[in-house]
Amino acid sequence: MVKRGNSISSGSEVRYCSMPICLVTCLPSRVSDVQEAHFSEVNAVKFSPSSGMLATGGADSLIRLWSVAGGRLESLQTLEGANGSITSIEFDPSGCQILAAAYNNAAQLWHIGDCKSKETLTGHADKVTAAKFRSTRLQAVTGSRDRTVKEWDLFPRWVLHGTVKLGPRCTEVIPVEGKVTSLHISQDQMHLLSCSRDNTLKVIDLKMNNVRQVFRADGFRCGSDWTKAIFSPDKSYVLVGSSDGSLYLWNMESGKLETILSGEHRASVNAVAWCFSGQCVVSVDQAKKVVLWK
Repeated sequence: MVKRGNSISSGSEVRYCSMPICLVTCLPSRVSDVQEAHFSEVNAVKFSPSSGMLATGGADSLIRLWSVAGGRLESLQTLEGANGSITSIEFDPSGCQILAAAYNNAAQLWHIGDCKSKETLTGHADKVTAAKFRSTRLQAVTGSRDRTVKEWDLFPRWVLHGTVKLGPRCTEVIPVEGKVTSLHISQDQMHLLSCSRDNTLKVIDLKMNNVRQVFRADGFRCGSDWTKAIFSPDKSYVLVGSSDGSLYLWNMESGKLETILSGEHRASVNAVAWCFSGQCVVSVDQAKKVVLWK
């Protein structure tokens, strides 16, 4: 059954540019930089499409922007106005907007530089743990502890009682097993990677709306309700952080565990991000730490 979401809208349509393409992914092997990122645990992290900027979101309800250059992280800006602890964060393909999920059963949209959110996506029955842009056609998906994934048109035009209305609208609901902690869409827009509290990662075929592949490993434990798993930019690997502070990386083709990175984090890893050029990875943890891997 298709469920409709509600919105509080103040924004206008934004043009998107095409996403960069990664030809070869470099597997991370060493630590390049470490920073204390927030006042409390860091729940989310994402590279901008150019790979030159990084966004982190924390339990302190703040979004921080960082420059990434020369293997170092430098603080740039702080965005405020979230209505709760940030659980997921995402740049739009233009790098001008940020979509974040929060612990208020909703997701919010910011324009970089604005302090206040432009859009609020409501309709989930429990905390929203993931929010992602679907494609360049102003679409998004959200995942929640209510065990549903919702698809959204961010700026649809529909008529109600003779009046044109603007605002996000839910267009599809996909049931999944286990409480969803994250969603990540491959760059070719063909597959969706979900992580859930049953300690598994699932690859969903977006054309067929079914589970194509499942990843699990001895030792991997999903450490929180907002643990993030991701595809590598070329979709050759999937990566996730574990409750023991280690990073687990699987090979998509073989389905086998490729490597485990450990030693830097002393707390559960909440989120990981892979830059679009495929050259570096960032991980964040419950001890306020952000780590840049090369």
